[in-house]
Amino acid sequence: MPNKPLKISCLISIWLIITLFISCRPSSPRINQGQLLDSLSEQIKLSKQPKKAIPQLQQLIKENQTDSVILSRAYFYLSYCLLKNKQDSASFEVAQKALTILPLSEKNGAQAATNFYWMGYLEQKKQQYYAATYYYTQAAYLIDAGNLKLSFPKSSGIILLWASQLNNFNNRLDLSNRFARKMLFLLKKDTSMLAKDLSISANLLLSLGYLDQKGMANDSVRFYLNRATAIKKKTKLARIDYNYYISKAKIFYEGKELDSALYYQLKAYKADTSNAFMAYNNLLGIYVNKHQLSKARVAEREVTKRLSQSDADNYLMYLENKIAFAIARGDNKMAQSSFEAYVQKKNEREKNENRKAANEISSLYKTVQKDQQIGALNKKIGKIKGQLELNRLWLVVIILFSGLLVAMILLLFLDRRRKQLITENKRVSDLNIKLELEQRLLRSQMDPHFIFNCLAGIRALVRQEKTQETLTYLDHFSVLMREKLTAGNQRNIDLKSELDFLENYLKLQQIRMPGKFDYVFELDNEVADMFDEIEIPAMLLQPFIENSILHGFKNISYKGQIHVSMAIKDEVLKVIIKDNGVGLDTTDQPTHTSRATQIVTERIQYLQTEGVGEASLSMNSQMDAPGTIVTLQIPV
Repeated sequence: MPNKPLKISCLISIWLIITLFISCRPSSPRINQGQLLDSLSEQIKLSKQPKKAIPQLQQLIKENQTDSVILSRAYFYLSYCLLKNKQDSASFEVAQKALTILPLSEKNGAQAATNFYWMGYLEQKKQQYYAATYYYTQAAYLIDAGNLKLSFPKSSGIILLWASQLNNFNNRLDLSNRFARKMLFLLKKDTSMLAKDLSISANLLLSLGYLDQKGMANDSVRFYLNRATAIKKKTKLARIDYNYYISKAKIFYEGKELDSALYYQLKAYKADTSNAFMAYNNLLGIYVNKHQLSKARVAEREVTKRLSQSDADNYLMYLENKIAFAIARGDNKMAQSSFEAYVQKKNEREKNENRKAANEISSLYKTVQKDQQIGALNKKIGKIKGQLELNRLWLVVIILFSGLLVAMILLLFLDRRRKQLITENKRVSDLNIKLELEQRLLRSQMDPHFIFNCLAGIRALVRQEKTQETLTYLDHFSVLMREKLTAGNQRNIDLKSELDFLENYLKLQQIRMPGKFDYVFELDNEVADMFDEIEIPAMLLQPFIENSILHGFKNISYKGQIHVSMAIKDEVLKVIIKDNGVGLDTTDQPTHTSRATQIVTERIQYLQTEGVGEASLSMNSQMDAPGTIVTLQIPV
């Protein structure tokens, strides 16, 4: 409680600082400039000469230096117009500003996705494929998270397709499959020809992405491949025949179904003969794997004629096929020389790729980490001062807020630590009390006097040559002692075991004192049904039974009666032990019996401190008859 006013004052201070900050924010002429930008964007989309909008966009940027959303949109359209005007370098610089100045939030997700896509497109034009993959992937992430449907300069489906293809090429199959599935989700209700084209490509990418050791036996591979085939049959889009057939050829080749791979490779070549080198190179690989060496030789000749058409990747693929072909026909010398050429070319390519990748990643890292661009703000002295004042206010707010936050965290930590220490101390104290009680109870459980009397009774029965009675007595005594020792090592036992123990104890006492007393156990239906499920503290009832026999019936001239009843209500077991002995008022109880009763009382109190339910104990003489009544309430 002493820390509560301090906590409240901290919260009030934070609220006042936030209110002050909000009231000090400069107003933004967002509405008018936003409408102007909307008008310009529509003109740019419809115009065949978007360069005419460049001066207007530059003027809008000069007039608006506070609204990051409008600035980002204006920079993007300016970059688009500059690219159309063949000013690639300027377009790239402006696109970077559009990306860095926009805060990434859900409200601005569409513009952020557009900016990332545009940067990826510009990097791709520069053949910076690592950077392009990064930006396309970021755009796809935003489209996936917000179900964004972009339309300019490219649709969401096309952006997802490029991101999926690039990640598939880089063996990021999880991302490739994720973006392809999102593409299918966004195109679900789109019946346009472009949507069908994209759906075919997405299904083929997913079929390729799920290829594993099972090959074409993988259900997912077959599922997406069949979907692509079904869409293609309905649409009959001739313009996508080559990509469709070459993708299916690759899927079947990777899936080890070479006949189907050969079929679709031939159809792909028929659909587009412009890339003959790639077609014959693929055919060479298929024929070698099918061990059709004569056809492989023809394909090799055709590939050799067109080596000038190959790039580094295709040439390496050609060398791989050439090595496999040489091995298949037993020409080890050719295989060796081709392998050496392959290793040399691959090392050269890896060096070039590593160098290029290092440069791209370095440039990309600098771009991603770059602070917001504020160069244009330097042209307005007054606005710069206003921005500096706002930055100073931000700094003060951050310092104050940070200080208060640290103070609150420290106070909360100290308060929590204090409560933990208090709780731990209480737990240790309670545990000590519990252990002491259980130890004291265990010491009191083995009554030497009782054991001596039992042994004396056994001796008397033996001397009287009562063999059957002696055996019965020994049986009950051994069971009783075993149950006593077992109960002494347990904190709780089930009710059945406790009653079995009491019954053995009572039978043993009846043999020792024949005709002295009778006993009755009365259980209600609910207790009888849960006989072996209810658990109570071990050795809890025996001291009261012992009091009745040894002290309640000690000086009576009539037959004693012990009545034990049990009922359960609201998860509390109520036990009533009644006898018709001399009662409490005339009983001079020995020290042992008083101590045992005291320990049971302390155990009941411990049950109350544990908070497991209502626990109580009462012992009274009966009002309308001789004897004692003991009532226990035990939570179960």
